Amino acid sequence: MKRLPCSFSIFSVAMLAACGGNTNGPDTTALAAKVSVATAPAGTLTVELLTDSKLATGLTPIYIKLTGLTGAPVTDATVSFVPMMAMANGKNHSCPTMGLPTLGDDLTYHVSAVFQMASSDVDNWSATVNVTQADGTAVQAIFPQLVVTDSGRAKVFTYTDPVSSTATKYVSSLNLVSSPRVGLNPIVFTLHTMQDMTTFPSIDGAVIALDPEMPSMGHGSPGSVAPTLTAPGRYEGQLSFSMTGEWQTTVTIQVDEVVIGAPVFTTEF
Repeated sequence: MKRLPCSFSIFSVAMLAACGGNTNGPDTTALAAKVSVATAPAGTLTVELLTDSKLATGLTPIYIKLTGLTGAPVTDATVSFVPMMAMANGKNHSCPTMGLPTLGDDLTYHVSAVFQMASSDVDNWSATVNVTQADGTAVQAIFPQLVVTDSGRAKVFTYTDPVSSTATKYVSSLNLVSSPRVGLNPIVFTLHTMQDMTTFPSIDGAVIALDPEMPSMGHGSPGSVAPTLTAPGRYEGQLSFSMTGEWQTTVTIQVDEVVIGAPVFTTEF
């Protein structure tokens, strides 16, 4: 399978040093629209996690705000974000992350995670934010309990090679860019393998087909645009809905001309 030269492990240096400041000042309008998830100290810094609405399964944007003692934003640090779930069976695992944390116009560091399962009474998500400051000082913020809700946007499936009997686990997600509507809906589909409990290489050579069906009416909807690769593990396309109601979209995934899975995602509006 073809891969872009980028795979993600939570222990890889998933970070980017941001230099300089925004001469126009922070985008306070964009920042005000974000929802604060949690705040924790990291040495002399305060670290705040924000998102667009709430943490949920599927592709979820996360904004990391660093503040110094004076209350001014810190924009010249190197940052990494490490999510981890502690499960009731004693095993821990992470989830795929997309790209490198980069400084946005709102002066927060932007990264996205694909949470593959929700929090529960016995399964708990946490996160660590590692920060290396401009003077080389390394500090860490711990967020011990993060509530991740089930959105239905993430599906985990396994493909077993019929020749070698090798089983490969995949983490996928189907994400609408905005609220669903009749017509074409821009979507982002993500695809990673689960190499081990903390390493999730992106799958970048997949051929993906969208098949929306409305079970209650017994028909589909023509015109969907097949997702194509735009970044490691990230495919963008358009999903067609011909009317309001509950839709079930089968996403057929081929790698090297072999169908490895066909997860089904439900959308209701």
